[in-house]
Amino acid sequence: MLKEERQKLILEQLKSAKKINFADLSNLLTVSYDSIRRDVIELEDKGLLKKVHGGIVSNSYLDILGGQRTGVKNGNDIETVFNKAVKLFHKNQVILMDGGTTNFFLAERIPKTLHLTIITNSPPLAMALNNHENINVIMLGGQYYKRYQITMGLEVSEQIRNFNFDMYFMGINGIDKDHGFTIRNQEESILKKQMMARSKKTICCVVEEKVGVIEPYKVCDLENISTLVTNLKPTDKLLADFAKMEIL
Repeated sequence: MLKEERQKLILEQLKSAKKINFADLSNLLTVSYDSIRRDVIELEDKGLLKKVHGGIVSNSYLDILGGQRTGVKNGNDIETVFNKAVKLFHKNQVILMDGGTTNFFLAERIPKTLHLTIITNSPPLAMALNNHENINVIMLGGQYYKRYQITMGLEVSEQIRNFNFDMYFMGINGIDKDHGFTIRNQEESILKKQMMARSKKTICCVVEEKVGVIEPYKVCDLENISTLVTNLKPTDKLLADFAKMEIL
């Protein structure tokens, strides 16, 4: 089956399902897991769907706030990441969180009793904090990129210079021992570097499937990240090459 045919079938399947996992797509289309993953990345970059842990959902604002929520919460791996990461939040911090589904769901889990200021360029993430009465939310305004559901551009870069962040939770697509932390959009990679420069600590939350993945645009080397939060145990052999950073 040609790639174009596979991708068309993936989109057709998504019309009738809120979430589809990679294993089901692999069985349905009788191709490898890696082939499905490459197809999904291409479709996501075209803004036609959204990749979440182990599967895909429709790429729309309402799905980010609604249908996607139940599809991800039951994943044991990502839940482990959230349980570790939420312990890093402390009273009166000023925290930067950019786009991505991991940061979105992590924001939902921040204890509502904490008094924090959270700055973000992700409208869905800001909406996720609506019911957190003690959290002051500041939106970074600029050009809105519907495909990634974040704001970017000169306006965002200028606003970042006015803050000094205690922590920056950085969304990432891949982490590799030789190629560092990488993503799939060049402009966003530049923005993330600017965000890191204004932050005392940079935190990355990743699940096992992102380890060893290399995307086109590099954000930073391993030593530039303060803490790596993962579903794996710090002693796991898959993390042996990342021992130079703090691993939770």
